[in-house]
Amino acid sequence: MATLKDVAALAHVSVSTISRFLNQDPTLSIPEETKRNIVDAVHKTGYEKRQKKEKKTWRIGLLHWYTLDQEMNDPYYLQIRSGIESYLSSGGVEIVRIFKNDTNRSTLLDGLDGLICLGKFSPNEMRQLTSSCLHVIFLDMQTPLIEFNTIVLDLENAMKEVVGYLAACGFERVGFLGGHEILEDGSVYPDARVEGFLKEAKARSLEYDPFFLIDAYTKESGYRMMRQLLEQPAQPQAVVCCSDPIAIGAMRAIREKGLHVPEDISIIGFDDIEDARYCDPPLTTVHAPANELGRYGAMLLLDLMEKRIDLPFQMKLPCHLALRKSVRMTPDKN
Repeated sequence: MATLKDVAALAHVSVSTISRFLNQDPTLSIPEETKRNIVDAVHKTGYEKRQKKEKKTWRIGLLHWYTLDQEMNDPYYLQIRSGIESYLSSGGVEIVRIFKNDTNRSTLLDGLDGLICLGKFSPNEMRQLTSSCLHVIFLDMQTPLIEFNTIVLDLENAMKEVVGYLAACGFERVGFLGGHEILEDGSVYPDARVEGFLKEAKARSLEYDPFFLIDAYTKESGYRMMRQLLEQPAQPQAVVCCSDPIAIGAMRAIREKGLHVPEDISIIGFDDIEDARYCDPPLTTVHAPANELGRYGAMLLLDLMEKRIDLPFQMKLPCHLALRKSVRMTPDKN
C-alpha cells in the first residue's frame, strides 16, 4: 500500500506539503505545476487517503432501584450517580437514565451497549438484566457467589473499626440503629453492617441487646428509634447508626429529651454525607467512598465493553472512620 512518503518522493516535495495539499490546507501556497505533480504522483502510486475512524458512541444505561423522588432524598446514592456521570462526561457516551417506576422501563433497556445497576436487586432481577444486556455492573450490591460483576463497600470491616474505636474509648453499652432494604421479590437485603456490628460487639463483650433497633434509612426513622431507646430505663452510652440521616434524626431526638451529644450519648453515623460536617456537633461517621464507587463502576464497565471480558468479578472498596465531635472520649460509666 502506497504511503505519503512514496507520493512525496515521486512529486519531489516534502511529506508535509503532500499532507497539507490533500487536506486542502487554505494556507498552503504552491505553484500550479507542483499541484499537478502531486495529483499525478497520487494516481501513479495508487495512494488512498485514510479516513479517520469515527469513535463509537456507547449507549450506557443507568438503572436506579429507587424512584426519582426517593433518590433525590438520599445523598448517598446521589454521590454514586455523580461519580458515574462525571466519569462518563468526557464524551463518546450517551447516558440513558432509568428509574424503578418508569412505565417504559423495558423500552429504555433495549439496545444498550452496557448497563450500570445502582442499588439493590433480587437474584431474579439480576439474571434478567444480565441476560438482556451483555455488559452489566451492579453497584452497592453484594452477592454470596461471584456470578455477577459487582462493586461494593467493605461494610463489615468498617463496622469492625467503629465498634473497636468505641471499645477503645471505654464504652460498654452501645446501641445500634439500622434500616431494612426490601428487594423486588419482598425479601430483605442482608446488610453486612448488621453482621459486622454483632460479631464485633459480642467479641468485645459489649452490652447491645436492649439497644438494637432496625427500621428504615431515613431521618424520621432515626428520630423514632432514638425516642424509643430514650424511653427505656437504661440507655446506651453510644449509638452506632447505619446511615448519616439516621444519625441526624437520632441527634434531634436526644436534644428534644434535654440531653446532649456527646456529653450524654455519643453518636456515630455512616456514609459521610455533606450534612454530617454541619451537624451540631459535627458528626463522627464512616466515610463511604460513594463518588469513587460510581467512578470505578463507570471505568470498569467501559473496560468490559472495549475488551469484551466475560469473567465475572467482585470488588470491595475500603471505608474509614472520619473523627469529629459527636463521640465523647471518656464516657460516663453510670
